[in-house]
Amino acid sequence: MSTNSQEQEIDLSQIGKRISKGFQKAVNRCFDLLFFIQKRLIIVFTLLVIGGGLGFYLDKEPNYTNDIVVIPNFGSNEYLYDKINLISLKLKEKDHAFFAKIGIKNIEDFISIEIQPINGIYSFINSEVQKNNFELVKLMAENGDVDKIIQDQTTSKNYYLHGINIKTSVAHHQKDLIDPILNYLQQSEYFIKLQKIQQNNLEEKLVANKSLINQIDQIVSSLSQNKIGSSVSISENTGISDLIQKKDNLIIENQKLATNRLEFDKIIKDQDIVSNQMNTSGANNKMKFILPLLLVLFYLLGYWFSKVYKQQKQRIKA
Repeated sequence: MSTNSQEQEIDLSQIGKRISKGFQKAVNRCFDLLFFIQKRLIIVFTLLVIGGGLGFYLDKEPNYTNDIVVIPNFGSNEYLYDKINLISLKLKEKDHAFFAKIGIKNIEDFISIEIQPINGIYSFINSEVQKNNFELVKLMAENGDVDKIIQDQTTSKNYYLHGINIKTSVAHHQKDLIDPILNYLQQSEYFIKLQKIQQNNLEEKLVANKSLINQIDQIVSSLSQNKIGSSVSISENTGISDLIQKKDNLIIENQKLATNRLEFDKIIKDQDIVSNQMNTSGANNKMKFILPLLLVLFYLLGYWFSKVYKQQKQRIKA
């Protein structure tokens, strides 16, 4: 027992010495670096000033992002993606004539445009336009990962909401950049005709539903008056109960139609626009801090490499 105890004490003592030695080594390294910088303070300070100056110069021209949330109506999802991809292609080609035609005069500050679906799997499944979406997703999920299906472009293109992201090097007025792009997205002869048909159908449905609601009110009122004094209550009358339920369904449908009326005024309806947000992601607007540190780091690495190189050269000669 005593032998085992002594061995454990020796092991703990050795571990303690190793930890102490490692800590002391780390402290020595830190002070070596400190003394090195102290000896070359002028060089380090000069690098910090140069890096800071370059960083401020680069940060003078920040990037801006413009985010537009849109609703593609009348099944125009594929059309919307094709149009955005065309604009992106024309931007890469620097097609000034194309942009002048749609109302954008200067594209030199126009960096990029892209579109992404806004995850809306539940609205996709519950879509009233495509009744079989739930069965489709269910069938696809049996043969693959649900997350991949949700993110799959074929599925996500048909989501309710989509985000258009525009990057520029300077701030723009909405009328000079965003409005021309939104107006361009409305220019489809086929979807303009489809829009008119859908709007007419919607108005006719609203009028028909209101007429049915009035008729139900009259029938319920008439039946209620006939039942006055009778031992049978209105709630017990199956016919009246069905009519009241039908009326509730018509009211809910009219509320949805009223929302559709608001959205159907455009083929690609803009739901929200947030413009001229300064892009601070990544290294954007941070170069004044990053460049000085990078220059000092490169200097230290260069000095260390030079020192190691000389040592290795002497070793080979020896």
